[in-house]
Amino acid sequence: MVLVGAALAALVLAAMPPRLRGRLPLDPVARGEAFEQALAAALTQIRPAGEEWAIAIDPTDFNAWLATRLPKWIEHDPTLASLAPACALRFAAMADELLVEQEESARGAILFTVPLTPTIVDGRLQLIIGTARIGRLPVPWSASAITMLLEGALEQLASGPAQFRLSDGRRVEVREVACTSRQIRLLFTTLPAAVPSASP
Repeated sequence: MVLVGAALAALVLAAMPPRLRGRLPLDPVARGEAFEQALAAALTQIRPAGEEWAIAIDPTDFNAWLATRLPKWIEHDPTLASLAPACALRFAAMADELLVEQEESARGAILFTVPLTPTIVDGRLQLIIGTARIGRLPVPWSASAITMLLEGALEQLASGPAQFRLSDGRRVEVREVACTSRQIRLLFTTLPAAVPSASP
């Protein structure tokens, strides 16, 4: 599922270089656009092969992207239609955890929260899912649409390494994910394009 391809290529679609922090506009639409442009600039920058580099994500910026830019991606590429529920999700960060939040408006202003702990194990990104809650009350995992999105993300993550390919063939590998209060930090390295093996 692309909430990791479109949230590593968006969280993966939502990162921005630390030097740009504090410059994003307050308007959600403009903020989402600026966030996406900053991510593209950071990911595609030419860097020495194998050199590590880092970015810091403010969940507020990612949330603006989810609400304003992801719907546009879906509109222009129907193959991303399964991501539509993600447009209503919101992310928050605290020490060692990433919180995924969904407002259950059909039941009133109820906030459904699932804590995640992202880690890199043997070159693969893994998400450890904590106890789902409404407020402080634990609830069954199946109680929200977040379930489908996270299960799809877990299935995709289990099938490949923690890296994605850029349009020029280079690969960006995620080396480390760390959550602190109100910030998600990602450590990357950019690898050269794979050289095709010669045919015998």
